[in-house]
Amino acid sequence: MQNENVDRRSILLGAGTAAAAGVVASFGASTAEAQGRVDQECMTIVYQNGPDVKFNFDYYITTHMPLIMRLYGKSISRFELRRGQPGADGAAPPYVATITIWIADGAAFDAAQKEHQAGLRADVPKFTNAVLIAQRDRIVGTQSS
Repeated sequence: MQNENVDRRSILLGAGTAAAAGVVASFGASTAEAQGRVDQECMTIVYQNGPDVKFNFDYYITTHMPLIMRLYGKSISRFELRRGQPGADGAAPPYVATITIWIADGAAFDAAQKEHQAGLRADVPKFTNAVLIAQRDRIVGTQSS
């Protein structure tokens, strides 16, 4: 599982310190599928940390995450939420939370996003006041031991 986090860290340019966190919650695939495959698309979402940032992980896990899974259906093969952890030097993580969504069907994902993104963004203030940054990724390499 440790190598899995390292692979995602390389995808998140500049988010290496935050990705030191363990898995908080995940939906979906087996361990082999969770590592992704070359050419698979993912959505990476980070919530920037700061002195007054709040993030309600319970709300995200029990309400927001299942809502996304219901609205996006089988276009998502795996959905993972991670909590940022302090660095080895004790420094606060740059991101309070990192989300990785493995996209199973790009066209279906795009259609769901077009239909539901505004409503999902409206739900964000219910669990955080952090700045959200989202990026669509394509896996270009993987390794595991």
